[in-house]
Amino acid sequence: MPRMKGVNKTRAVRDYLRAHRNAKTRTVVEGLAAEGIVVTAQYVSKIKGTPGKRGRRAGAAPVTATPSLGIPEVKAALALIKLCGSPRAAKKALAAAVQIKALV
Repeated sequence: MPRMKGVNKTRAVRDYLRAHRNAKTRTVVEGLAAEGIVVTAQYVSKIKGTPGKRGRRAGAAPVTATPSLGIPEVKAALALIKLCGSPRAAKKALAAAVQIKALV
């Protein structure tokens, strides 16, 4: 398919979708056809399903900086779980410790 000069169909579809948030695929095709831009429903659907940022999977959680845990911290966590009997009980113990710390 030869490349058309002056018309960026992807940008036209995204601009139309930005202006009409709840537009269905068929509505986008008809609206762009009225402007003289010919696109297929399959092409519009593909653009609608593509995430806005490149290189990021849809639904992926952003990476946040976390303090690094060393071997001593991991050993202490395992000892707490062993002492409490289960990870759920260890979480409850930690929540109680946080409440006590807030009071002190």
